[in-house]
Amino acid sequence: MTGDTRLHLIGGALVATLAMAPAQVLAQCRDWDEMVADGSLVQIKAVLGDEIDLTLPVVYLNPKRLGRCALGEALYDGLDSALLSAGPPAQGFWVGVSGRSAETFVPEQLWVVQGDRELGLSLKGDYEVDTRLSALGELAFQYLVVYGDNLDPTLPMRLIYVSRIGPVSAEYRVDAYYR
Repeated sequence: MTGDTRLHLIGGALVATLAMAPAQVLAQCRDWDEMVADGSLVQIKAVLGDEIDLTLPVVYLNPKRLGRCALGEALYDGLDSALLSAGPPAQGFWVGVSGRSAETFVPEQLWVVQGDRELGLSLKGDYEVDTRLSALGELAFQYLVVYGDNLDPTLPMRLIYVSRIGPVSAEYRVDAYYR
């Protein structure tokens, strides 16, 4: 079995498991506005007049503290043990979707760039349960997107979404508070 096949099999089981685990709120977690201010939650926006209105709040899940603050402890621990720490390399991101054009979001169009490496989507799943972040914001959908490579959480990343109006992006940095 290849690493990519294993990633897909684990991911399918994980999505089913996550649908049953409730999100728990952690007292040491920052709120939505504080996470936006420290850069651990970025919002990628694709807006064009009345035609397109799409906002994608995104959080990198691999740093344990940040992942638990985004998903809740039970959801994160399931994700970590089944996928993030289970090898091969897997980098998880939580993506919320909001705006009048939310139904146009295509997870495969979200790219992560760090240095000279571009990471394309390896696995996706939608969350149909409340995560800690979904309880803090008004979202139409939320997804788990996984990239099969390594990232350095101490270095900046660029998150790029190729929307109907072209690429839109945001720089992402993991605040030291979460490392």
